[in-house]
Amino acid sequence: MKQITFIAAAFLYVVLVPSCGKDEEKDSTKPIINLIEPADGDTLFIGHDVHFDLELSDDVKLKSYKVDIHNDFDGHNHAKSTQVGEAWSYSKSWDISGLKNTDIHHHEIVVPDSINGSPIAKGAYHFGVYVTDEAGNESKVFVDVIVWDGAETDELLLR
Repeated sequence: MKQITFIAAAFLYVVLVPSCGKDEEKDSTKPIINLIEPADGDTLFIGHDVHFDLELSDDVKLKSYKVDIHNDFDGHNHAKSTQVGEAWSYSKSWDISGLKNTDIHHHEIVVPDSINGSPIAKGAYHFGVYVTDEAGNESKVFVDVIVWDGAETDELLLR
């Protein structure tokens, strides 16, 4: 009887103790971003929508993505802005909780004609995308874009 009790106890120890000490493996893998549009060097035209095309994936589950657009007038090794008008910025997040992979395509982002009655400043901007998964891992990608007035494309081409 003692032998059966010892074998049963040893079996329970071997099966249960290692699983009690182990937490589930934590998700430490960042999501993957494939920003298709706008591409690096693209022009976003004042008064028009932005063609936004993006592929996202994660090994477990995605949570959200955010678009952040801001000026790059201080240089960052890009062309200088004419800096006439108001610098435009944009920031918005979208919830994609529970998806493992998704393709995003929309024209929801619009470059306005003016801010508080002042024209939008033309020039170099950064277009960034941040993606977070359900574990809190974050990836980001930025491309350089030009915000420009469509009526002045000849001047833009000469830059």
